Amino acid sequence: MAKHPFSQFPEDEQREVVALCTRLGFVTEDFEITDEGFQPDDGDPAQRQISVRRPATDAQSAYDASEGAGWIEEFESDLECGLFGQPSGQAPA
Repeated sequence: MAKHPFSQFPEDEQREVVALCTRLGFVTEDFEITDEGFQPDDGDPAQRQISVRRPATDAQSAYDASEGAGWIEEFESDLECGLFGQPSGQAPA
């Protein structure tokens, strides 16, 4: 299936990610966020994977979004632990 840019994500997910990034000092423009859906051949429910990459640090991660927006909590944890580096405009700790 085709990849979709963040601008084509459901509006509620876009709002949650923007709010999360803002709260933690990041901006969504710092990231390349895409999703890709898969329809398994065995009749199982469709699956969705989110890919997030921060070009400034080349850090990236993938999240399973088959069950909804739970991936945002995983993304939050990765932001908080520094996987994607320091927030924009904030000096490294």
